[in-house]
Amino acid sequence: MKRILALLVLISLAGCAEIRNAYDVVTGANVSPAVVQVAVNSFDALEATATNYLKLPRCNGKNGPICRDPGATAAIIPAVRAGRVARNNLETFIQQNPGQLGPSGLYNALQAASSTLQGIYTQYHISQ
Repeated sequence: MKRILALLVLISLAGCAEIRNAYDVVTGANVSPAVVQVAVNSFDALEATATNYLKLPRCNGKNGPICRDPGATAAIIPAVRAGRVARNNLETFIQQNPGQLGPSGLYNALQAASSTLQGIYTQYHISQ
């Protein structure tokens, strides 16, 4: 409710050209290219860990402690796929719109994929 009131105040004080900027400030609809780059780099590191983990042989109870758990595999694959889509779309946006703010929806999706991967790594004791 406070955001809506703040938005209304900003709109009433701003000119037509500033309405979009006021909305973005209040809702946090965009993120800076620098923040996007940090998120992309973080996801890339998590993705590299996932790739290495998925190269391990599947655990079957006989092949020792260095193997991949089927439960972890089932959780990692969709998180990596979702993160790749968000990362690629954010990178494309930043390349096509240099110096402009990126969409927060894609940034949030990338952050969610990264958080999911970190949680999986913690749950399954996967070293990064």
